[in-house]
Amino acid sequence: MVGGTGMLADLTPQLIERGYWVTVIGRSPERLESLLDRLDPRAHYMTPLAFDYHDDRKVHKWVEHVQLMQGPFDLVVAWLHEPRDPVLRAIGEEVVGYRHDQWRLLDLRGIRIPSVSPRGVLPATCRYQRVQLGYQPAAGGYRWLTHQEIVSGVLKAVDSPHNELVTIGHTELPLPDTLL
Repeated sequence: MVGGTGMLADLTPQLIERGYWVTVIGRSPERLESLLDRLDPRAHYMTPLAFDYHDDRKVHKWVEHVQLMQGPFDLVVAWLHEPRDPVLRAIGEEVVGYRHDQWRLLDLRGIRIPSVSPRGVLPATCRYQRVQLGYQPAAGGYRWLTHQEIVSGVLKAVDSPHNELVTIGHTELPLPDTLL
């Protein structure tokens, strides 16, 4: 999981409960440590990696290293900030080095991130799913999704491998001054 120490932190224990070994890439060693502390100490099925995912060399190095140690990735959950394509390309190149069959990428995108598909940077064996984050109606306007709403939506996407687009909340862009 890329970007799994913030709004996706609650996703890690739920994926572990579902049988996944979760690798979390985050920039903050303290936030990764905090995430580890929240897990059941008897069931540490998480590999924390602290580095800036915009460093292509580090992405190549660490994704390769984790796959050597724990086997090929089945599912990649990515909450990325721009520039996104170089990160997705680096992950895809490393995954296909160890997995020759199909694997999945859940690409989380905020409402303001263009919905252009990164198909040109992903290998043919990648089953791409876009998870579009939206907003919820609230008194007098709209509000951003809560972390729990986002995690629930991502789990819906994990359970829906055949849907290329999974939306969480409302995704039509409201007027800027109505978003709380």
